[in-house]
Amino acid sequence: MKNNLPKCSIIISVYKDTKSLDIILESLSEQTIVPNEVIVSEDGDSKEMSEYIPIAQQRYENLNIQHLFQEDIGWRKNRALNRAIVAASNEYLIFIDGDCVPYSTFIEGHLKSAQQNMVLCGKRFEMGEKISERVKQRELKVSKIGKNFLWYLPTLLKDDVRHPEDGLTFSPNSWISKLIHKRYVRHIVGCNFSCFKEDFLKINGFDETFVLPCEGEDVDPSWRFREVGVELKSCRNVANIAHIYHKKRFGNDEGAINRAIMEKNKKENFFYCKNGINKEGE
Repeated sequence: MKNNLPKCSIIISVYKDTKSLDIILESLSEQTIVPNEVIVSEDGDSKEMSEYIPIAQQRYENLNIQHLFQEDIGWRKNRALNRAIVAASNEYLIFIDGDCVPYSTFIEGHLKSAQQNMVLCGKRFEMGEKISERVKQRELKVSKIGKNFLWYLPTLLKDDVRHPEDGLTFSPNSWISKLIHKRYVRHIVGCNFSCFKEDFLKINGFDETFVLPCEGEDVDPSWRFREVGVELKSCRNVANIAHIYHKKRFGNDEGAINRAIMEKNKKENFFYCKNGINKEGE
């Protein structure tokens, strides 16, 4: 069965947090299907990350870890992601954030559900502060939570878990998965989605006009995908991740600014963004 699945590159968006990244890489090294390539997409050029990556490459020898970085002059996640898309050597791309730890069946869930002209949109459940600390201190593995989710659920609920329903796992071909995934979804959740590389190139990647977090790396590409006939389908409860608790890093102001940019682009129908992988005038 594995031979029939597409080869994949998983792209991890990071900024300085090597501790969380190491937990993610450990999880990827123990997947039921190990990714063909791991691209650490750093929106910056921190000393912490440059010192950690060689250690990780030796520690997780079954992962083909690549590291991309850029000058740290403010939020430029979309530029970093576009560079990762271009650098990816495999046909299928899976995107996660550097504060989200995959279940052991995460890669398998995406690959077994993969389709041409389709973006798979996952969710995340958000661990509370105490459970997150146990995960960060290596006292508890996310894979163990995933395999025994109902047993851990009371503890998670006491720790103010958010979206616990997205911690349950179902087989991609089970009747309940087919029931959940009957309909298309409205937009991508940027910390957990996947698609064929050629489908992303149809919209020229992420729009680098967005230089603030919120909207630009998830909601914006969603409408642009649809304009070129690429639909959005849920892979909820099939490709699961657990979000490590941290304080909110952006507010409503960023969202308002980005929504104004997006609405202008929609009005002018710039689904192939002018400031993406290819730049207008270059």
